[in-house]
Amino acid sequence: MNLEQMQYIAEVDRTHSISLAAENLHISQAAISQSIALLEKEIGVVIFKRSRLGTTSTNEGKQIIRIANEILNKVNEIRDEAMYLNSSYSGELVIASIPSLFITLLPQVLSKFKSDFPKVKLTIREIGSKEITEGVLKDEVDIGLIILSDEMNYKVSRSLTIESLLEGKMNVCVSKNSPLASKNKLKVKDLRHHPLVIYSGQNWSSYIDNYEQSVGLFNVLCTTDNSEAIKRMIAENLAISLLTDVMLLNDAYVKNGDIVAIPLIDYKPEIIQFSVVYPKAGKEKLIQKFLEYLKESSKELVP
Repeated sequence: MNLEQMQYIAEVDRTHSISLAAENLHISQAAISQSIALLEKEIGVVIFKRSRLGTTSTNEGKQIIRIANEILNKVNEIRDEAMYLNSSYSGELVIASIPSLFITLLPQVLSKFKSDFPKVKLTIREIGSKEITEGVLKDEVDIGLIILSDEMNYKVSRSLTIESLLEGKMNVCVSKNSPLASKNKLKVKDLRHHPLVIYSGQNWSSYIDNYEQSVGLFNVLCTTDNSEAIKRMIAENLAISLLTDVMLLNDAYVKNGDIVAIPLIDYKPEIIQFSVVYPKAGKEKLIQKFLEYLKESSKELVP
């Protein structure tokens, strides 16, 4: 009994034809027939019955073929894993991330992954959750790091796989010289009369629109997708901003006291869901390997 025999019976079962199986496996029909006959003799089970309609499995043969396919799948897993361990896997991954995770989570994941698998080409984009999800749906992005909303979850859950990475909460970020810096907590209404700088993107615009419906217009100084510019404006007391605690992990401005982060207690939703989204089919092995690194690093970043 050997692996070649497992391949032969699996292929004959798939094609219902010894001649087609021989063609697909690039060997002679006689070689397949002889090998299968030897296997049947060895195990004492007739695996196939042959007729003018083709080659079909017997009831007993179905069980043997099922086990053979399981063996072949395990062999493929071993080969795939060996390629990963030997850093011989090559390919390309396009990864898109929202700014929060682009700054805090992604750099260390990329460093570890690229060190272990130098032959994999990584392309990185920093865009909003909606654009990321659309990119994955269009096969333009392989892995997306997003903030998951209920609406987005409903729209994409049937087409894509979504997994939770981190849970975060919203903070008001102010300068150490701001009159708000001494507060232990803040409500949305407390922000109305302070210049506000916010991230560009649909999620942030929706947040502000919802707040304004309940407490009135905000003094929005500007919107930008430059996180460094936002933090500098806060540190220099030119504006305040809304940033998640995930984005503030290990932040230099917070560490040296130039920026003070204050919990926003009436923010909805109270828990912000940071998630990874990827296709249900495609570069499964490469994506799954990258996800292992992503999830491991996520555990180390719990706020």
